[in-house]
Amino acid sequence: MKIKIVGRWLNGKALKCDACLELERLVQLALDELGIKGISIEKCASEEEYNSYGVVLTPVLIINGVIRMSGKVPPKEMLKEFLKFEFKKEKKI
Repeated sequence: MKIKIVGRWLNGKALKCDACLELERLVQLALDELGIKGISIEKCASEEEYNSYGVVLTPVLIINGVIRMSGKVPPKEMLKEFLKFEFKKEKKI
């Protein structure tokens, strides 16, 4: 499973995104509570990558290449449902 969090970029620099940090914290907490190990949470690596998603509102949560949430930090229980769904598709749960 690939998890990516996309925050704002401007003039080639990542901007500070408190909501992105909170989203990352909640995703990690959800993974821990589900007992899912060995999954890293990636961050958007460049402004070009940021632009490629057509992002309007951040933070953006991408799971296995699909944008699952944009513009807000979802509740932890919703994140757990997203993660369980993806793991069931991969037959890991």
